[in-house]
Amino acid sequence: MNKNAFAIALGLLAAAGAGSAAAQSCASPSTIPLVGGNTHTANGDTCASSNQLGTLCGAFSSPENDVIYRFNIDNTRTATSITLSTTTATWNPAMLYLSGSCGGGVSCADVADSNNAGASETMMAPTANGTYYLVVTSSPGSGGCGAFTLNAFGRLPVALQNFSID
Repeated sequence: MNKNAFAIALGLLAAAGAGSAAAQSCASPSTIPLVGGNTHTANGDTCASSNQLGTLCGAFSSPENDVIYRFNIDNTRTATSITLSTTTATWNPAMLYLSGSCGGGVSCADVADSNNAGASETMMAPTANGTYYLVVTSSPGSGGCGAFTLNAFGRLPVALQNFSID
């Protein structure tokens, strides 16, 4: 039992660090792993990515780099907010989520952008069941990129990817 618990913990740590930000696109989005039982946390860097969408929310031209995460909401969700924080004082971060599909022409379900460099952003977690794509980018036209941490307080439903008993 302890061996399996260790393997699961190791798997979660590997998932948290797996994949570069460049691999986090609409075609290959990352997940926000559960850490510590009631918080989902992911670290990334838009400087290691590229401009995936080009257009945000179907309306705003954005030449900025994007990092994309995918999550599903169902009746087990308890997360109420998602926070984006940065340690890059000169970077003006923004985040948004798309509902159902991922692409530059998709309308945004919600956006968080205080338009301040070095600021944290917070938005409410979606409540309707479905598939969502969380996009971390820069405020359109602000330029720059930076390192970030995402936190979803509460539980986002997570699908089991692998399980084995030795």
